[in-house]
Amino acid sequence: MQHRDHYAPHLKRAFNGYYTRVQLADGATLAVIFCWVRKAPERKNLVLVCYTPCVRPPVVPPSQGPSTATLAGSSTGNTTLPGDTTPGLPYPCADSRAFKYEFYPENFELTVGPPRQPHASFTISAPRVGHMKVTADEVEYCISVPERNLHVHLALDAHVPWDPAQPRRGPMGRILHLSSLLPLNWHVRSTASRATYAVAHHGNKVRGIGLAHVENNWGNSFPTGWIWAQAFDAPPRADADGSVDAPTDSEGGGEDVGGEPEEDGGPRSFAMAGGRAFMGVQAYLVGYRSPKCNWDFRPPVAMGVGKLAPFMDVRHDSRSGGVAIRLRTWRRRLEVAIEAPPETFIGMAAPLPKGHEPGFARESFQAVVHVKAERRRWPWPWLQWEVVDEVVLGRTTDGLSCGALEFGGAFYKVGEDGV
Repeated sequence: MQHRDHYAPHLKRAFNGYYTRVQLADGATLAVIFCWVRKAPERKNLVLVCYTPCVRPPVVPPSQGPSTATLAGSSTGNTTLPGDTTPGLPYPCADSRAFKYEFYPENFELTVGPPRQPHASFTISAPRVGHMKVTADEVEYCISVPERNLHVHLALDAHVPWDPAQPRRGPMGRILHLSSLLPLNWHVRSTASRATYAVAHHGNKVRGIGLAHVENNWGNSFPTGWIWAQAFDAPPRADADGSVDAPTDSEGGGEDVGGEPEEDGGPRSFAMAGGRAFMGVQAYLVGYRSPKCNWDFRPPVAMGVGKLAPFMDVRHDSRSGGVAIRLRTWRRRLEVAIEAPPETFIGMAAPLPKGHEPGFARESFQAVVHVKAERRRWPWPWLQWEVVDEVVLGRTTDGLSCGALEFGGAFYKVGEDGV
């Protein structure tokens, strides 16, 4: 069955959001968001740009605030600086190169090209901020805000689809048939694109080639509580001629939980998103990609009603910066433990019905992800599990943490919880 391109804008839904996280060659993170809430009375449009160097977490005095600015369009079209969007939150990086901006332009200009195979083409332009341009083979970001001495150019290509056998298919799988009925949808265009980047900010410049996780959301609103995480293995290293050990279009090998893994030489990656889907219901989408096992988990396996979750166990504590999730089918079991220093989380705006709410989510780019994948050849409960892969993702060759972990809404405000 031919799937539509769910990376294309869903114009009839209340909000659309595009998020790209790039792991740079040294383990640093460059994150870019373009998002809009159609009928929001305020903060309708968002462009977020964040650069976090990969360093050891510093000891930050409680009185030190984040280096964050917000550029908002007023009703007259002038540009104002209303101040810090996350007051009192310790900035996670003492490196002077770090920055985060949340721009709220009055308007987005959306241009959608004719439908083509396999992916649609479109451009989102934010006056006085920049644009995001999508073609069948490339995603390009250009951000230029002279008032902030900020210039970013990012080109993504050599995409690795979530499921190379069906490039338009994402983590939701067949659940996408219910997309119009769901409050929130999650799609991953690429688990590991080649990212060519150039960043200039207040005289500091960085350029090179890294790996990018490319995704989008659409629906009515973000939920009241959620968790999101993503990590690669060690960052790619550039050769003397400038080439990089990055994936090509033929790499990857995603498959559903029911089939056998397809081995390949692509990079390892992990991504998950989930939380409160409906009242009393928690649901998660999880994908692990490696040369040994490319596994997906989704509802009804990755779901719990109340405290009843026969195939899933999730524990999370935002105060300690930890998440543990165990998922299993009759033949597969995946155990994941994610840790990030609590002082490294920074505020991120999230799309809500009344507009983007600054600081509604908290995200760290210094997380480490422990993954253990087990399998048994027959689905009999008395058979022993065999470890097929056990790795640590989100860590540079120098031992620095460089994965991503996000707690959103009520999941950030509570301590230990789970299902």
